[in-house]
Amino acid sequence: MIDTFKISKTFARLPNQSELISNGWKMLLDRQTGEPAALYLTSPKGEGKPRLTISQNPLNDYWVIGAEVSLGSWLSNSNLHLPDEEEFYQGLHLLSQYVESKSGIGFDAHRERVTRVDFTRDFQVGESAVIPVISKFSKLTLPRYNRLSFGDTSVYFTNSGKEKTKKFLIYSKYHERLSKSKNTSQLEAARGLIRLEISYIKSAVKRLAKSLKLSSHHANYILTKETSEKVIQEAMKLLHFDSLLTPKSANVEKLFEICDTSAAFSRIGFLHLKAIFGEDLAKQPFINISQKTLKRYEDDCRKAGILSLK
Repeated sequence: MIDTFKISKTFARLPNQSELISNGWKMLLDRQTGEPAALYLTSPKGEGKPRLTISQNPLNDYWVIGAEVSLGSWLSNSNLHLPDEEEFYQGLHLLSQYVESKSGIGFDAHRERVTRVDFTRDFQVGESAVIPVISKFSKLTLPRYNRLSFGDTSVYFTNSGKEKTKKFLIYSKYHERLSKSKNTSQLEAARGLIRLEISYIKSAVKRLAKSLKLSSHHANYILTKETSEKVIQEAMKLLHFDSLLTPKSANVEKLFEICDTSAAFSRIGFLHLKAIFGEDLAKQPFINISQKTLKRYEDDCRKAGILSLK
């Protein structure tokens, strides 16, 4: 469903700063001028309460309040629990109340604009398969994305370009929990889990709404089960998720199912040579088959879900 998200609202008049500070808000100063730049309210580490910020829009005199939270961490003490649709709706109601109580600003989390959202799904692959599966993703190349691996337990794909607004994350939930908490029950629950997150920030949320032909990038359109399902399914297709989660032996068997024996062997030979020569395979002087034939081999391998023999 959805893990972390941020909802923002524009308003005209800044509440009394002294009152905000007396209620626990802190002033953030501009690094260059030393002047007040924003106000923020955070909770002690481990509580998972929403992080609130108030800042001035640099393009005009209006102010913006933002509320960022993982409902699972806030309401269940761990984002291992991804709220279902009903829990999420109730969580938005509680978030509205929380923001209003802490800021004095009217806030409807169901309808304000979304400025960050992490669509999320967990996959139970078994403890012994976690690192081998993530290793497969660490070899994947996505056009227009930069790949970054952290050890053998997580892989991130971040959009290329100056503004980093979209990210795919694939990581071991057990190792992520281990780095943050020693809670035994949480660690046991995370064993064997691989988490997929698709994170949209700022302008990427607007582009997502446009690509899905949604009326706007407000919460009642973006933070829904339907939108989450569409985003996750598209991401899984782009990342070849199903095939990379499947053992290679099963994929090889499928190759023999969709091709006759002779054709299957030729496709396996193609994969072997591709593992050696990569994208330069077609340029090798001993290759005496057409680009069209090589493309057909590759398409058959993709249908079988086997992209590499590495």
